[in-house]
Amino acid sequence: NKWFTKYDVLNSDEEEEEKEEEPLGEDFVSKLPHRASNKIFSFLSVLDRITCSIVCRSWKIMIQDRTLWTQVDLQTIKTRATDKLVVNLAHKFRSYLCNLNLRSCSRVTPASLRYIGECRNLQELNLSGVSHLTANVISDIGTGCKNLLYLNLANCLFDDGVLRMLARHYINLQYLSLSGCKGFTNAGLYYFMMGNGLHKLYLLDISRCQQITDEGMQYIARGCPLLNSLWLNGLPSLSDRCIYYFTSYCSTIEKLSMLHACNLTDQAILYIAQNLPYLTTICIEGNQNITGASIKALGRGCVYLVHLYLVDCFNVCDSGLKGFSSVKGLRVLNLSDCIQITDQGLRNIVEGPSGAQLREINVTNCLRVGNNSLFRIAQRCQNLAYLRLCYSDFISDAGVELLGNMQSLRSLDLSGCPVGDAGLASLGNNPNFRNIAISGCKHITDVGIQKMCSKLLLLETLDVSNCVNITDYATKYLAFSCREIVRLNMSGCIQLTDTSISYISGGCHYLANLVLSHIPHITDKSLRFLRRGCRLLQRLDVRSCPQITYTTIERLEHAKCIVQHSIDLKQMKLSPVLPLSVTHKRPMSTGYSIFPITNHA
Repeated sequence: NKWFTKYDVLNSDEEEEEKEEEPLGEDFVSKLPHRASNKIFSFLSVLDRITCSIVCRSWKIMIQDRTLWTQVDLQTIKTRATDKLVVNLAHKFRSYLCNLNLRSCSRVTPASLRYIGECRNLQELNLSGVSHLTANVISDIGTGCKNLLYLNLANCLFDDGVLRMLARHYINLQYLSLSGCKGFTNAGLYYFMMGNGLHKLYLLDISRCQQITDEGMQYIARGCPLLNSLWLNGLPSLSDRCIYYFTSYCSTIEKLSMLHACNLTDQAILYIAQNLPYLTTICIEGNQNITGASIKALGRGCVYLVHLYLVDCFNVCDSGLKGFSSVKGLRVLNLSDCIQITDQGLRNIVEGPSGAQLREINVTNCLRVGNNSLFRIAQRCQNLAYLRLCYSDFISDAGVELLGNMQSLRSLDLSGCPVGDAGLASLGNNPNFRNIAISGCKHITDVGIQKMCSKLLLLETLDVSNCVNITDYATKYLAFSCREIVRLNMSGCIQLTDTSISYISGGCHYLANLVLSHIPHITDKSLRFLRRGCRLLQRLDVRSCPQITYTTIERLEHAKCIVQHSIDLKQMKLSPVLPLSVTHKRPMSTGYSIFPITNHA
């Protein structure tokens, strides 16, 4: 017994010595290469970097590296960005701060904005949504930041004095956004023409500035002769005379956007066709006055067009598109809601020299486009990547089978088209598909989903909402074939049950966005499946699902997931203030559409 006791004592002494020799902690970040540690700290917000700088001396030295402070984004912490933080950043990193974003930082006041003028090398400044901008603040920033190239003042309220300081001090400014700004008048725009600055503007955005009249537009056009990009969206009072001023004084414009300018007529389009020969992008939406005659002239006058965006232009017809038959470099074609367009109009473009160059075609709600257009597209558009054919009654399985052989296609939207299982199965011939939408296709059944998904192993986005004939059988093949799927919309598939969600949670481990609204048979069991199997889920929509309770939703919210539901919390006596439809947000979540077709407008 004595021997064992002595052995235990010796053994315990050795263990204590080993414990004393064990290090309390080890700094792996300091041992990494300089570029690797900088990359790690670059993902942190400004406040997180400041917190890390007080951990130890080595971290403080690494965080003070100039490469981490050339670009400062305070929008991510806009509710916590204060005057003290802005002053400290502007003073401490003034010698190498090049990009500063203060968008929607409502707590920042003019007292701290004046210190931005100390940053002599500042090139980009975003003050969008910042309140209480004054002429003195803009003057101090312009006096100190002589190299400023980009300035965003969107959604700000200021008077004509601010525009006066812009025209006086911002000599090298090239990008200026005044979108949604209120408070200034035509008198302030007069300084665009008479001041020393703003003559080098390359891009100007005056969207939604409805107080600007024809006189103010003339001042801008005469003061900015080097304009390359001009955004005139949301100006219902925009007249043909305004377009005349810009086309006469700014002949170098290459990108022009006039969304919801409903008062423009054919005369404005003729001004563009005659005076802007180097135009590459034009965006027009919601105009019922423009006819095919002016659109035809536009195609013949602007031969370098790359992006043509004509949306909801009722009077645009096939004869207008005939003018684009000689355009050689067209890449993007958007004719959504132009209901007079037929197969013949689309043929004029597809069979021209631009056919092989087209990358995106959108003919949503062009009700007269049918299989003949699909035949021409499959024959000529070998580089086409995005195609939207929503709500066309003349597209059938025969036309969709032609699209299945286009290996360049990455994204296809057939929502609302009378497509059946045969057409859907033919899409499996192209394994390069990443996004497919077949929302509202009433003729699709489990057989079509099975044949398509068994071959599209790299599919990332699928929209099968309101396909009422889909059952749990189709979900089984979807979940265990398309394991890379990230966004899935199954809203309105009324035959689905908890079994479908169990399949999804077992196979789709990368799922980030899931829509299950208006499915009456799913219960709390489905949410438990998702919580266990879909660890990366960021957004879930379970509105109008009567069998799901708020208790299960709360548990899923703890996993940092945004949950949209329609549970009446007032009746549950949990929160009498919240509305019927509630969205619970978590700071680490990000939102995006279920079908990310590119929007070039």
